[in-house]
Amino acid sequence: MNAISDKLYYSDPWLQKVNTVALSCEPAGENYEAVLRETIFYPTGGGQPHDLGSINGVPLLDVILREDEVYHVLSSPITPGPVECVLDWDRRLDHMQQHTGQHLLSAVLLKEYGYATESFHLGAEYSSIDISTSSFPVDEQTRVEEVVNSIIFQNVPIHIYWAAQAELDKLPLRKVPDLEGDLRIVEISGWDLSPCSGTHLSSTGQLSLFKLLRTENYKGMIRVYFLCGTRAFRDYQSKHAICSELGAILSVPIAELPTRTEQELNTKRELEREIAELKTRVMELHAQTLVSSGGESPLVAELPTGSLEDAKLLANSVLNLGTFSVVVKLQNHLFLAHNRSDSLHCGQLVKELALPLGGRGGGSPSSAQVFFPEQEGKEEFFRLLLEELK
Repeated sequence: MNAISDKLYYSDPWLQKVNTVALSCEPAGENYEAVLRETIFYPTGGGQPHDLGSINGVPLLDVILREDEVYHVLSSPITPGPVECVLDWDRRLDHMQQHTGQHLLSAVLLKEYGYATESFHLGAEYSSIDISTSSFPVDEQTRVEEVVNSIIFQNVPIHIYWAAQAELDKLPLRKVPDLEGDLRIVEISGWDLSPCSGTHLSSTGQLSLFKLLRTENYKGMIRVYFLCGTRAFRDYQSKHAICSELGAILSVPIAELPTRTEQELNTKRELEREIAELKTRVMELHAQTLVSSGGESPLVAELPTGSLEDAKLLANSVLNLGTFSVVVKLQNHLFLAHNRSDSLHCGQLVKELALPLGGRGGGSPSSAQVFFPEQEGKEEFFRLLLEELK
């Protein structure tokens, strides 16, 4: 099998369907591996995931390059002989857009700021590169994004060709791989020459759009996340829809969303502060009522709609008024606390009395909490607790 001419994903990466011949199909674990006379399916390599599609209607699971032979992994066997291969074109075009976009982005970063690309990841949702700098300011990010989109608009031609080893010294390659033999070169005219085994577009205009998403520090470098082509357009569609909906909710134009959102958050924070103050005052009044009722320790309170934080607040308010033990009941929880001078250990009581009854919880000597999935266990623990706290 000729290693170059039979790989149609190189000679014509836009080919979406082909009729060819299956030379073999052999079992491989739980699946099958087929070898074709020629193939449109790109195997995983060079940072680019493999193509998908079908052979005679059988879905393709994986494409593997092994010893210069392309193996097509299928869930069921095909019969050697004539076959129809259909490419998942949306996936291929997406990969070409992301991969070509990475070449262009890396070239611009190197030419504009001297940042070299150390690694590339093409994921299902976004792509990323790691660049040789520990700082990538916002103004540089904006500049890079503008230059990349300008080159896209110029529809610069992209040429792909093979170069002999002896010719490499004459080519201004962005990165020279440690490989022997002929190299496949991807050239973005006037911007980039890079050895690459992936599938690529034929002009920058086919990228359509480039968007830098975000950056983060990574092992002394900067990781740059980006989208190209259809991914970038769909990202814009999604975010525009979100902003439009938020604008409608807040009754402001999209441009005023940050200011209005900050105003709403400030209002929310102020209301939360006021609610917390009111809740504290309510719990203090509740505590005063419990203490003034003259009941014996432990004092028992019920908060049927309260939270554990409410229970803690109420218990602390009671203890601020004197020396007591207090139990707060709420839904399937019990909260207990005390400030007595004896050896009472709330957490130990939960461990000894509640856990055998199906309770889950624990605590410190001065306070504890416990949850019961069943009311029967909660009530039995409460009964035992009253005896211990007398």
